[in-house]
Amino acid sequence: MPKTEESSESILDQIIEIYGDEIDLYILDGFDKSIIGIDENSGRIIYSTSKIINEIIEESKNSGDKLTYNEAFEHFAYNIQGGSCGDKTPIICYDIF
Repeated sequence: MPKTEESSESILDQIIEIYGDEIDLYILDGFDKSIIGIDENSGRIIYSTSKIINEIIEESKNSGDKLTYNEAFEHFAYNIQGGSCGDKTPIICYDIF
């Protein structure tokens, strides 16, 4: 049963708890907070574009680079969005409207 938003477990932790070793997950390193779910048919992790971009911006602040939104979006588009890992490639949900 899915946990409520009050749970301290991350969505990734919940997915692993529910599915365990049943599926082989491909996870984008460093973007666990950007996971919004899983496609049960394919076993692919679903990521939020807006959350990924926000994580890139926050990480850039921590490293001293301080990327703008447009720079973070460009980094996302060039380094993450176009990547392919075969049939386990994560789904990137475009949720910027």
